[in-house]
Amino acid sequence: MIFDLVSRPDFLLDIATNNRSKLLVAHAKKQNTYVQKIYRALNLFWKYGQEPNALLPAYKLSGGLGKERPAGKVKRGRPVQVATPTFLVFGGVNTEEDDKTKIQKAMRRFGLKGRKVPFSKVYEQMLKEFYSEELLLAESEQREPIVPSYRSFLYWAKKLIPQNELIRKQTNKGDFERNRRGLIGSATDHTEVPGSCFELDATVLDVHIVSEFQRNHVLGRPTLYCLVDKESRMIVGLHVSMEYASWRAGRQALVNSFTSKKQYCERFGIEIEEGDWPCQHIPQRLLCDRGEFICKDAEQLAVPLIGHLSIAPPYRADWKGTVERRFKILNDTLVHQLMGTTRGRHFIRGDKDPRLDAALTLNEVTKMLIDAVLEHNSSIFESLAAQTKLLIEFDLKPTPFNYWAIHLQKHRHALIKANEADIRARLLPPVTVSMTSKGIRLNKDMYYQCEREEFDSWKTIARNTGSWKLEARIDQDNSSFIYVRLQSNENFTRCELMKLSSIFEERHIADVVFFEDWKTLQLKNNKPGKASLERYNRKNETIKNAKESLNSELPLDSKAEKTRDMKERRRQVILDNRLKSDDLEHAGELSGEITGSSYSASNKKNKVISLLKRKKDEKL
Repeated sequence: MIFDLVSRPDFLLDIATNNRSKLLVAHAKKQNTYVQKIYRALNLFWKYGQEPNALLPAYKLSGGLGKERPAGKVKRGRPVQVATPTFLVFGGVNTEEDDKTKIQKAMRRFGLKGRKVPFSKVYEQMLKEFYSEELLLAESEQREPIVPSYRSFLYWAKKLIPQNELIRKQTNKGDFERNRRGLIGSATDHTEVPGSCFELDATVLDVHIVSEFQRNHVLGRPTLYCLVDKESRMIVGLHVSMEYASWRAGRQALVNSFTSKKQYCERFGIEIEEGDWPCQHIPQRLLCDRGEFICKDAEQLAVPLIGHLSIAPPYRADWKGTVERRFKILNDTLVHQLMGTTRGRHFIRGDKDPRLDAALTLNEVTKMLIDAVLEHNSSIFESLAAQTKLLIEFDLKPTPFNYWAIHLQKHRHALIKANEADIRARLLPPVTVSMTSKGIRLNKDMYYQCEREEFDSWKTIARNTGSWKLEARIDQDNSSFIYVRLQSNENFTRCELMKLSSIFEERHIADVVFFEDWKTLQLKNNKPGKASLERYNRKNETIKNAKESLNSELPLDSKAEKTRDMKERRRQVILDNRLKSDDLEHAGELSGEITGSSYSASNKKNKVISLLKRKKDEKL
């Protein structure tokens, strides 16, 4: 229609200089159409790039998108199709405004109650609540009820209820905030350098362990505490114990993260250098759960040491997403492959009880977890590559270890170092010990000593005047040492386990508790058995026979007569016993030996005893 016009070189000048172009009017007559149609085509052609596609119809504007259309008598939508022509299918009815209102009420009353409810259940409740009269009338008249179909209900429920409201109202607030809300950023948006924030959390490991003393005794599932640097993803500390999630176990994890790891790894037979796990620092801020750290002890002990303690809201694990992700990594790479693992799921009927496969002790599980942590710290995480330029400048792999090390090397961190003794004295659990004659006693069977000169003098005083109480700090991971305040005006002194208590060397507190319980049960269950009762009866029978024999003897004139000549009688008994043996031929010699003590003093002096002579030295 407009091809000949736009092809003419003088048409653009003509239409731009004249209010009414004669060329356009003549072309409209030639095309047998009106001028306004030519103008509309030209406007579209120039507006959308002067190409043939500019004249395509605007389908996106057609059909009345978003406009409500009044329903007529004819049923809208696809009819129900059946393959058998003998069946009569009810065509259905159009959804009226009253039906839409009822659908909205049904959804808000039955479907948006803070939990996931199937649409079919809501549709059924809607019919019973709002269409009960129609259903009864249709049943009495033997016809199809005039109610919206299930497909119509689905269509209008999703159209009338906003999708965002549908998602929010079909779950609780905590689940929506954790798992369904839109993400607003990264976990490291509010951390700038390593040490800005450590995340601390605990989880029950998905594996059952056994006792160190008796492997056929299952102790249950241990608790793992883990500390992770939020910026670098570096696991800076861990603690595994049989304690439940509490401040008592949490502070052990803090001690582990704030102190050197070399000595800690040596306890489990893992030889590392200080640079292999260079995490012995205090962070600028600690983010943890409110369960174990919202207490008076944490405020008095941890806050002065750390500086700032942040408590996550309840049911908001997403606030500690970094450490939660480390738990999943450790489960996938190690825990779910161990003997006695529950694989993170509840017991299903028919499955083998995982407790029957338990064979690993607490120390063995801890040893493997340390190796898994070292492996994690050396693994590549793509998200670390875009967080800093230092990895690119020094051509380092984006691993937590490299991220941590290069920032410490370039002094771009918020980490603080502290004295290990001060950390342990502040965070370790306080106990009361006794200074005794054997040493410093903890519990009933654990004795410690130190290298101070006056320590032996204190033991002497304790043996002669009685023991006295002392303040101490214990490490639940290692019973080989404790910290004791030996005098009231001194700091804590490290005391090592004595040799007489070497059975507790490098034992966890759980093993110590097991030993105490075992000993208590052994003492409690120590009841006389059959053999013991037989021995007791024989003793009583012997005593009874002896008394009867004594009573059958003739009475003596005096008490002194019973003990008179007691030594002579004893010699005679000895001689009689020897004569009963196989040395009867030496009876004379024995008699002389027994009665030799009755010789006179002069005979004793005249008796000559020959001794072997030593060979004289030739030089002498």
